[in-house]
Amino acid sequence: MRRLTGFGFFLLPGLVLAHHSTAYFSDEIRQLEGVITEVQWRNPHIALMIDVTDAQGETEAWRLEANSIYNLLRSGVTKDLFRIGDRLEVTGRLSVRQERVLLTNGVILPSGESLVLWNNRRDSRGPELPDTVAENKGIFRVWSVPRPSGRSLHFPFTETAIAARASWNMLDNFAIRCEAEGMPRIMINPHPFEFTDLGSEITLRTELYDIVRTIHTDGSSPNADQALSHLGYSVGTWEGDTFVVMTTHINWPFFDNIGTPQSEDVQMVERYTLSEDQSRLNYVITITDPSTFTEPATITGQWLALGEILPIYDCKPYEL
Repeated sequence: MRRLTGFGFFLLPGLVLAHHSTAYFSDEIRQLEGVITEVQWRNPHIALMIDVTDAQGETEAWRLEANSIYNLLRSGVTKDLFRIGDRLEVTGRLSVRQERVLLTNGVILPSGESLVLWNNRRDSRGPELPDTVAENKGIFRVWSVPRPSGRSLHFPFTETAIAARASWNMLDNFAIRCEAEGMPRIMINPHPFEFTDLGSEITLRTELYDIVRTIHTDGSSPNADQALSHLGYSVGTWEGDTFVVMTTHINWPFFDNIGTPQSEDVQMVERYTLSEDQSRLNYVITITDPSTFTEPATITGQWLALGEILPIYDCKPYEL
């Protein structure tokens, strides 16, 4: 290969699980050169099929997994950059579940342009940000996760919860089947969110899985026989300028996507506070579950008003 030294910046230390599939790839790095035969532009991760010819002239088909459509577009990576018949130089991590599958850290196009397809911190949003003061929408807009997210995570797991991960089936789980996640896991994702005021309730939609949460703001409480659900029952109140959401009655069985369990006793409180210029929404999420945590877990961070829209996710299951 002619320019493999150009891959140095792709081999970033500490690639972390920002989404679904990195748990299914080893730390072994492979470099390939091949010709694009197919482009699968879909969620949860796009895929490129390439033919790789070895020194003996034998050709093998490889599958290159990359990030979600939203994360790639936000980084300036568009579908038209990948054309059938183009030769790519590729670096990535080998799959532990399939042969000839790579989690693609980056590629070099025939033009010599280098693209980061995973863990990209570049943000190619347009130069014009919304005038949030003039718009005066409060919290009711699309909110984007910063890059890097800047979140502070405090997850004091119990030993029992950590040990339970050993029974996680890496080849058969909700992420592989493209099943919508529940609370509080759905709130820890890199996709945009949107609050909408419907009067007696507020909805909070996230692009991931096209999930819509209902937050009751009419003073009602869950009934004594309130059914459990993956998203739970959420009640919202205002404490001055802070929107506070209490969620109970959750029966989503996992805290994360590596098999850490949570019980039906899990509860969470979200606190959202708008910045003075309305360009930033600061949040603190507190999660309690004695089966999972030795003390309350917390997530602290912020979302930004970048003028984005909330696209349709339309998840397609992995092809195993």
